[in-house]
This record gives sequence, C-alpha cells and structure tokens, in this order.
Amino acid sequence: MVQTENTRSLAKQVIYLISAHTAFYVVCNYAHEKIDMLYVLSEYTPILLIFCLVPLAATLFLFTQSARQGTVVLLGILPAELIYNIYTRFTASVPFIVREPALIWKILYEGSFGIVLVLEVIAFWLTFKLLREIHKQLNLSSENPS
Repeated sequence: MVQTENTRSLAKQVIYLISAHTAFYVVCNYAHEKIDMLYVLSEYTPILLIFCLVPLAATLFLFTQSARQGTVVLLGILPAELIYNIYTRFTASVPFIVREPALIWKILYEGSFGIVLVLEVIAFWLTFKLLREIHKQLNLSSENPS
C-alpha cells in the first residue's frame, strides 16, 4: 500500500498525540501516587504498561504495510483506556491520606487526568479518520491494479 500525503499527515498527528498521551498518563499516575497512599504504582504496573506501551507499539506500524492493523489496535485500546480511566477515577474509594499532600500534586493529578481523557478522545477520532483513509486507498488500489 502506497501512503498518500493525507495518510502520512494523519499518522504523524496520531503518533504525536499518543506520545503526549503516554507522557501525561505517567504524570497522572505519579501524581495519583503522591495524593493517595494506598495507590501504589507497583500494584498497577501491568495495566499501566499495557496502556502506555501498546499504543506506542501500535504507532510503530502506522508507516509500514501493517498500518491498518496498527490503527485497529489503537481503535481497540483507546476506548478501553478511556473507560478504565473514567471507571477507576469515579468509582475508586476516597483517598487514604496520612498527611495533606501538596496542592501542586492535586493540581497535576486533576489537570493531567483531564488532558489524558481529551487526548484519548482526539486520538481515537484521528485514528478512525486514518483507518477510513487507509480503506479508501485500498479500495482505489483494488479498482486500479496497474
């Protein structure tokens, strides 16, 4: 499959968003650990690695012949992350606090949490556009085999 300029542009945008998402996700979880004593990052490491590394690994395929498979993986993991983050944020127990954490950690947690959710939604939308563009190219190439 030959990539058009539109596909390359969308793929670059998705890569930038996923990279920013991963950085903000790490900051969000680190700040959560500073606020809540019972939120130990080591207990959540497997799920955090899945939510950080799978999207990054999927973006590696966006400029290869497996771009469609990479977009499908992203379209699966991004909604799963969004649902997991919202569920754990609003159904978690009240934070166990021994001493009041610094205000900066609360601000970092709330801000990065919101940014992560927004980035997940935007990345999902761009990935969906990318998948539609890939399917258009595949349809055009199957109609014109020359």
